[in-house]
Amino acid sequence: MPCCIELNKWPAVVQAVQIVQPLRSVQNVEHKHGILTALIAEFFNSLRFVLPLYAMLFASTAPSLAWSHDQNATQKAKGAERREVRIPIEDFTLTDQTSRSFKSQSLRGKVAIIAFAYTTCPDVCPLITAAMRQTQEGLTKDERASTYFVTITTDPEIDTPQVMAAYAKRYGVDPANWAFLTGDEAVLKKIWKNFGVGVQRKARGLIDHTTLTAVVDRSGTMRIAYIGTSPDPKAVLQDVRKLLPRK
Repeated sequence: MPCCIELNKWPAVVQAVQIVQPLRSVQNVEHKHGILTALIAEFFNSLRFVLPLYAMLFASTAPSLAWSHDQNATQKAKGAERREVRIPIEDFTLTDQTSRSFKSQSLRGKVAIIAFAYTTCPDVCPLITAAMRQTQEGLTKDERASTYFVTITTDPEIDTPQVMAAYAKRYGVDPANWAFLTGDEAVLKKIWKNFGVGVQRKARGLIDHTTLTAVVDRSGTMRIAYIGTSPDPKAVLQDVRKLLPRK
Protein backbone atom coordinates (compact mmCIF):
# COMPACT_ATOMS: atom_id res chain seq x y z
CA MET A 1 0.00 0.00 0.00
CA PRO A 2 1.20 3.55 -0.56
CA CYS A 3 2.31 5.74 2.29
CA CYS A 4 -0.85 7.83 2.07
CA ILE A 5 -4.14 6.63 0.65
CA GLU A 6 -5.34 8.45 -2.47
CA LEU A 7 -9.10 8.22 -2.25
CA ASN A 8 -9.56 9.72 -5.70
CA LYS A 9 -8.61 6.30 -7.14
CA TRP A 10 -11.82 4.76 -5.88
CA PRO A 11 -14.67 3.54 -6.26
CA ALA A 12 -14.13 0.08 -4.90
CA VAL A 13 -15.23 -1.65 -8.11
CA VAL A 14 -12.41 -0.04 -10.09
CA GLN A 15 -9.93 -0.92 -7.37
CA ALA A 16 -11.13 -4.52 -7.34
CA VAL A 17 -10.65 -4.79 -11.10
CA GLN A 18 -7.13 -3.39 -10.80
CA ILE A 19 -6.35 -6.00 -8.17
CA VAL A 20 -7.73 -8.98 -10.08
CA GLN A 21 -6.48 -8.15 -13.62
CA PRO A 22 -2.78 -9.05 -13.00
CA LEU A 23 -3.86 -12.53 -11.99
CA ARG A 24 -4.91 -13.38 -15.56
CA SER A 25 -1.29 -13.93 -16.51
CA VAL A 26 -0.66 -16.39 -13.70
CA GLN A 27 -0.74 -19.97 -14.96
CA ASN A 28 -0.43 -21.99 -11.78
CA VAL A 29 -3.87 -22.28 -10.14
CA GLU A 30 -2.63 -22.81 -6.62
CA HIS A 31 -0.16 -19.93 -6.92
CA LYS A 32 -2.89 -17.71 -8.38
CA HIS A 33 -5.22 -18.57 -5.51
CA GLY A 34 -2.57 -17.60 -2.97
CA ILE A 35 -1.92 -14.25 -4.63
CA LEU A 36 -5.62 -13.55 -4.97
CA THR A 37 -6.23 -14.31 -1.31
CA ALA A 38 -3.43 -11.99 -0.19
CA LEU A 39 -4.46 -9.15 -2.47
CA ILE A 40 -8.12 -9.32 -1.50
CA ALA A 41 -7.17 -9.33 2.19
CA GLU A 42 -5.04 -6.21 1.65
CA PHE A 43 -7.83 -4.59 -0.37
CA PHE A 44 -10.44 -5.05 2.34
CA ASN A 45 -7.98 -3.95 5.02
CA SER A 46 -7.52 -0.67 3.14
CA LEU A 47 -11.28 -0.05 3.23
CA ARG A 48 -10.95 0.92 6.89
CA PHE A 49 -9.52 4.27 5.75
CA VAL A 50 -12.07 4.87 3.03
CA LEU A 51 -15.33 3.97 4.68
CA PRO A 52 -15.20 6.32 7.74
CA LEU A 53 -14.70 9.45 5.63
CA TYR A 54 -17.09 8.47 2.88
CA ALA A 55 -19.74 7.40 5.37
CA MET A 56 -19.39 10.73 7.14
CA LEU A 57 -19.45 12.74 3.93
CA PHE A 58 -22.46 10.97 2.48
CA ALA A 59 -24.33 11.07 5.78
CA SER A 60 -23.70 14.79 6.21
CA THR A 61 -24.48 15.78 2.63
CA ALA A 62 -27.15 13.31 1.56
CA PRO A 63 -30.15 15.53 2.43
CA SER A 64 -28.86 18.59 0.56
CA LEU A 65 -27.66 16.57 -2.43
CA ALA A 66 -30.95 14.69 -2.63
CA TRP A 67 -32.82 17.97 -2.50
CA SER A 68 -30.76 19.95 -5.00
CA HIS A 69 -29.21 17.14 -7.07
CA ASP A 70 -26.36 19.60 -7.69
CA GLN A 71 -23.94 18.02 -10.18
CA ASN A 72 -21.23 20.47 -9.09
CA ALA A 73 -21.33 19.25 -5.50
CA THR A 74 -18.83 16.49 -6.33
CA GLN A 75 -16.14 17.13 -8.93
CA LYS A 76 -12.48 16.61 -9.65
CA ALA A 77 -9.94 19.31 -8.85
CA LYS A 78 -6.65 18.15 -10.37
CA GLY A 79 -5.50 15.27 -8.13
CA ALA A 80 -8.33 15.59 -5.62
CA GLU A 81 -12.06 15.00 -5.47
CA ARG A 82 -14.04 18.02 -4.29
CA ARG A 83 -17.14 17.46 -2.18
CA GLU A 84 -19.44 20.01 -0.58
CA VAL A 85 -20.27 19.15 3.04
CA ARG A 86 -21.60 20.70 6.25
CA ILE A 87 -19.76 19.14 9.17
CA PRO A 88 -19.43 21.07 12.46
CA ILE A 89 -15.86 20.97 13.77
CA GLU A 90 -15.52 20.59 17.51
CA ASP A 91 -13.19 22.90 19.44
CA PHE A 92 -9.70 21.55 20.06
CA THR A 93 -6.38 22.61 21.53
CA LEU A 94 -3.01 21.52 20.13
CA THR A 95 0.58 22.80 20.07
CA ASP A 96 1.96 24.81 17.15
CA GLN A 97 5.44 24.88 15.63
CA THR A 98 6.55 27.54 18.13
CA SER A 99 5.55 25.27 21.07
CA ARG A 100 2.65 27.57 21.91
CA SER A 101 -0.87 26.41 22.64
CA PHE A 102 -3.19 26.73 19.65
CA LYS A 103 -6.93 26.87 20.23
CA SER A 104 -9.24 26.24 17.29
CA GLN A 105 -11.56 28.93 18.65
CA SER A 106 -9.00 31.45 17.38
CA LEU A 107 -10.09 30.52 13.86
CA ARG A 108 -13.62 31.84 14.37
CA GLY A 109 -14.32 34.68 11.98
CA LYS A 110 -11.73 33.38 9.51
CA VAL A 111 -11.89 30.88 6.66
CA ALA A 112 -9.54 28.02 7.51
CA ILE A 113 -7.82 25.64 5.11
CA ILE A 114 -6.94 22.54 7.13
CA ALA A 115 -4.90 19.59 5.91
CA PHE A 116 -3.56 16.40 7.48
CA ALA A 117 0.05 15.36 6.85
CA TYR A 118 3.23 14.15 8.50
CA THR A 119 6.77 15.36 8.00
CA THR A 120 8.43 12.09 6.92
CA CYS A 121 5.82 11.34 4.26
CA PRO A 122 7.66 10.66 0.97
CA ASP A 123 4.87 11.14 -1.53
CA VAL A 124 1.39 12.64 -1.01
CA CYS A 125 1.90 15.03 1.93
CA PRO A 126 4.53 17.16 0.13
CA LEU A 127 2.07 17.62 -2.75
CA ILE A 128 -0.71 18.69 -0.38
CA THR A 129 1.58 21.12 1.44
CA ALA A 130 2.87 22.59 -1.85
CA ALA A 131 -0.70 23.06 -3.09
CA MET A 132 -1.63 24.84 0.14
CA ARG A 133 1.39 27.12 -0.18
CA GLN A 134 0.29 28.06 -3.71
CA THR A 135 -3.15 28.84 -2.34
CA GLN A 136 -1.60 31.02 0.36
CA GLU A 137 0.49 32.87 -2.21
CA GLY A 138 -2.60 33.48 -4.35
CA LEU A 139 -4.37 35.44 -1.61
CA THR A 140 -4.29 39.22 -1.50
CA LYS A 141 -3.07 41.01 1.64
CA ASP A 142 -6.64 41.74 2.72
CA GLU A 143 -7.72 38.15 2.06
CA ARG A 144 -4.83 36.79 4.14
CA ALA A 145 -6.10 38.77 7.11
CA SER A 146 -9.35 36.78 6.96
CA THR A 147 -7.91 33.31 6.28
CA TYR A 148 -5.77 30.82 8.15
CA PHE A 149 -3.91 27.67 7.12
CA VAL A 150 -3.51 24.70 9.41
CA THR A 151 -1.54 21.48 8.99
CA ILE A 152 -2.36 18.81 11.57
CA THR A 153 0.05 15.93 11.98
CA THR A 154 -0.90 12.28 11.64
CA ASP A 155 2.36 11.20 13.32
CA PRO A 156 2.78 12.86 16.73
CA GLU A 157 5.50 10.35 17.66
CA ILE A 158 7.97 12.08 15.33
CA ASP A 159 6.35 15.44 14.64
CA THR A 160 7.40 17.56 17.61
CA PRO A 161 6.99 21.36 17.43
CA GLN A 162 10.65 21.65 16.41
CA VAL A 163 10.22 19.12 13.61
CA MET A 164 7.07 20.87 12.44
CA ALA A 165 8.88 24.22 12.43
CA ALA A 166 11.64 22.78 10.24
CA TYR A 167 9.01 21.31 7.90
CA ALA A 168 7.30 24.70 7.56
CA LYS A 169 10.63 26.36 6.79
CA ARG A 170 11.46 23.70 4.22
CA TYR A 171 8.35 24.58 2.22
CA GLY A 172 8.84 28.32 2.50
CA VAL A 173 5.38 29.05 3.88
CA ASP A 174 4.39 32.33 5.52
CA PRO A 175 3.92 31.52 9.23
CA ALA A 176 1.92 34.70 9.78
CA ASN A 177 -1.29 32.81 8.99
CA TRP A 178 -0.22 29.16 8.98
CA ALA A 179 0.05 26.85 11.99
CA PHE A 180 1.60 23.39 12.00
CA LEU A 181 0.01 21.48 14.85
CA THR A 182 0.93 18.46 16.93
CA GLY A 183 -0.07 17.16 20.32
CA ASP A 184 -1.06 14.16 22.39
CA GLU A 185 -2.22 11.25 20.26
CA ALA A 186 -5.40 10.78 22.29
CA VAL A 187 -6.40 14.38 21.51
CA LEU A 188 -5.42 14.02 17.87
CA LYS A 189 -7.51 10.87 17.48
CA LYS A 190 -10.65 12.84 18.38
CA ILE A 191 -9.75 15.49 15.81
CA TRP A 192 -9.00 12.90 13.11
CA LYS A 193 -12.36 11.27 13.82
CA ASN A 194 -14.22 14.60 13.67
CA PHE A 195 -12.74 15.30 10.23
CA GLY A 196 -13.20 11.68 9.09
CA VAL A 197 -9.49 11.01 8.75
CA GLY A 198 -8.34 7.40 9.14
CA VAL A 199 -4.81 6.92 10.48
CA GLN A 200 -2.75 3.74 10.82
CA ARG A 201 0.89 3.47 11.82
CA LYS A 202 2.72 0.98 9.59
CA ALA A 203 6.18 1.56 11.10
CA ARG A 204 8.11 4.35 12.73
CA GLY A 205 7.88 7.33 10.37
CA LEU A 206 5.50 5.52 8.00
CA ILE A 207 1.79 6.32 8.28
CA ASP A 208 -1.23 5.40 6.18
CA HIS A 209 -3.84 8.14 6.39
CA THR A 210 -6.75 9.74 4.56
CA THR A 211 -5.54 12.55 2.30
CA LEU A 212 -7.95 15.30 3.28
CA THR A 213 -7.72 19.05 2.73
CA ALA A 214 -10.73 20.82 4.26
CA VAL A 215 -12.11 24.32 3.88
CA VAL A 216 -13.82 25.43 7.10
CA ASP A 217 -16.05 28.49 7.17
CA ARG A 218 -15.99 31.39 9.63
CA SER A 219 -18.42 29.68 12.00
CA GLY A 220 -16.31 26.50 12.30
CA THR A 221 -18.19 24.25 9.87
CA MET A 222 -16.34 22.21 7.26
CA ARG A 223 -17.85 23.20 3.93
CA ILE A 224 -15.50 21.69 1.33
CA ALA A 225 -13.59 18.40 1.49
CA TYR A 226 -10.82 17.81 -1.04
CA ILE A 227 -9.92 14.12 -1.00
CA GLY A 228 -6.71 13.24 -2.80
CA THR A 229 -3.16 14.23 -3.55
CA SER A 230 -3.08 17.87 -4.62
CA PRO A 231 -6.16 20.09 -4.74
CA ASP A 232 -6.05 22.69 -7.50
CA PRO A 233 -4.98 25.94 -5.75
CA LYS A 234 -7.22 27.96 -8.07
CA ALA A 235 -10.24 25.86 -7.10
CA VAL A 236 -9.39 26.20 -3.41
CA LEU A 237 -8.98 29.96 -3.79
CA GLN A 238 -12.39 30.16 -5.42
CA ASP A 239 -13.98 28.22 -2.55
CA VAL A 240 -12.21 30.35 0.05
CA ARG A 241 -13.28 33.61 -1.58
CA LYS A 242 -16.92 32.51 -1.64
CA LEU A 243 -16.76 32.13 2.15
CA LEU A 244 -14.93 35.38 2.89
CA PRO A 245 -16.97 38.38 4.09
CA ARG A 246 -18.12 40.59 1.26
CA LYS A 247 -16.94 44.18 1.27
